[in-house]
Amino acid sequence: MAELLKYIYTSLPMISSLTCGMLFVIAYQQELTKVEHQAKKLLCVYFILMAISWFHALLYPGYEPFLKYLIPLTCLVIQITQVIFYHYIYLLTPLKKKNPLHIKLHYIPPFVLCVVIGIFMITYLYTDQFSNDDIPTFFRPYVIVSSLFYMVFYIILGSMRIIKYRRRLMENNGTKKWKAMFWIVYLMFLKAIFIVLLTFNRLEPGFITVMMMIVLSAQHLIIVYNMLMKNYNILSSNENHVIMITGGEVISLLKEDGVQKTQLEMDMVPLLTKEELESYYEKNKPYLNAGFKMNDLAAYFETNRTYLSGFINKTFGVNFSQYNNLWRLKEMEYLQKNGDYQDKTQEELSLMAGFGNVRSYWRVKKSFDQKDLSKENSKL
Repeated sequence: MAELLKYIYTSLPMISSLTCGMLFVIAYQQELTKVEHQAKKLLCVYFILMAISWFHALLYPGYEPFLKYLIPLTCLVIQITQVIFYHYIYLLTPLKKKNPLHIKLHYIPPFVLCVVIGIFMITYLYTDQFSNDDIPTFFRPYVIVSSLFYMVFYIILGSMRIIKYRRRLMENNGTKKWKAMFWIVYLMFLKAIFIVLLTFNRLEPGFITVMMMIVLSAQHLIIVYNMLMKNYNILSSNENHVIMITGGEVISLLKEDGVQKTQLEMDMVPLLTKEELESYYEKNKPYLNAGFKMNDLAAYFETNRTYLSGFINKTFGVNFSQYNNLWRLKEMEYLQKNGDYQDKTQEELSLMAGFGNVRSYWRVKKSFDQKDLSKENSKL
């Protein structure tokens, strides 16, 4: 009975990881911004790796003769999960213009260490002085030290980032928005408790192991609940410094140490181009949703709706609503020419193209036909 209970509570993190991962796979199909897509994609990978890690821990006592050769990969999984978790915090707490290269560099050391330890292990196996049975004992210090280092290092890095983001959020929006994100503090606190429990696990293995399982499962629940409920406020890293230049591109004026740069010194970073907007409409087809609004588009590109409206007007010569209707007319024309939809009525086709009803389609088509006619007459 005691053995059964042990297997049940040691399986809790694996089961909760798999469950949370499946929930995020389902939720990934929701209408999300770019940052939300990235965050939930990361969490899917995070929970899958956590499940693999705990499944390995569950099997290790019975299959040590085989699993001991996977020590480099085991350490890689543990280290990468810490990096992914920090990457997740990094996305939720933007401090300045995001630097994708900076966060990607964090993924390199774990793979380098995996290769180095792998080569070292292969060399070790061909050394006559040591027995293969000594592998777990020989590599245990590396496993413990490297795992603890990555956990402590990234919890410190994540906590520092949260503190800075809290300051930024409260300066720009007061305490209300920060209160909605306070769960992230509880999350980091639980991670710190887990590290402490892991460190002293040998003192009271049974009780501390149970506590570790509970703390880890609680972390998973906090992440899943708050992400699915969207209890976060991701400020645009360029929220107050966005302008539009003559060419039609929206750019950001970066600040250094809180001081705006002069016209000659400013570092201009493109936020949106004509090609990016058109590519988004071609691939994602947001116009098919009749309720698609400017706020949705601004949230996706993480910019101000006023600037975005000006960008569309200056670049395409139409307002946001007209721009969507142009894409809907194009979609309607495609559906009408497609033989697969010959049995559909004009009412059904207009709904499929994103119009609220067929009368809306007729009104928009008439409006654009009149504009085209007036343009032709002006050329005569």
